[in-house]
Amino acid sequence: MIKDLEQRIIYEKDGLLVINKPYDLPSTGRALDDDDCLQYWLMQRHGGMVWAVHQLDADTSGVNIFVTEKKLVKHYKKMLENTQADKQYLAIVHGIPKWNKCEEHGRIGKIDSRSLGIHPEGKTAHSKFEVLGSGIDCSLIRVRIFTGRTHQIRIHLSHLSHPLIGEEWYREPACTLHKRQALHCLKIHLPQTGDAFTAPLAEDLYQLTQSQGLSQYMEANLNV
Repeated sequence: MIKDLEQRIIYEKDGLLVINKPYDLPSTGRALDDDDCLQYWLMQRHGGMVWAVHQLDADTSGVNIFVTEKKLVKHYKKMLENTQADKQYLAIVHGIPKWNKCEEHGRIGKIDSRSLGIHPEGKTAHSKFEVLGSGIDCSLIRVRIFTGRTHQIRIHLSHLSHPLIGEEWYREPACTLHKRQALHCLKIHLPQTGDAFTAPLAEDLYQLTQSQGLSQYMEANLNV
């Protein structure tokens, strides 16, 4: 059970349900009765079916959009897929990039039977990165994505040689400096409706920015 679920509700109106998703919990599970996911607990609260409009990895925190009417799934998915939709994340990565801003278009697909990565025959993917500040061999990066491929941000950052702190899959060796990948969905703005939803940086990531000398950059640049 999510003890602070009510406090995590960002917006709830007309079938739209926006949550500040905690880490260590995927958006959806393997089945509707799988209680190891956010969808299950929202269904218990709602007393009926709830659908996820988009997915966040289990260890990614932040803005997660759900709907309580099936007809709204396609409606909001289309909005999110619009290139004008503003989907912002904060990432804490290894190293100090030589660039201040960077765009990555590496296609994402299966590189073997079990793993995803950059593949010439993969699906198109587009991410934009901006360095907000750097500490001791780490950096705080604002990410904007224009497609929603599985593990897109994680794969693109690893491809750029700046994997997330806490990254287990797309870094060799796996990073054990933090208990989860340092990635947070900060904001989603839907220009079609004018709605903008934000989620404050999760406490464990805020503490990470402090320990890595990055908190000043976060506070100075978080004008969302």
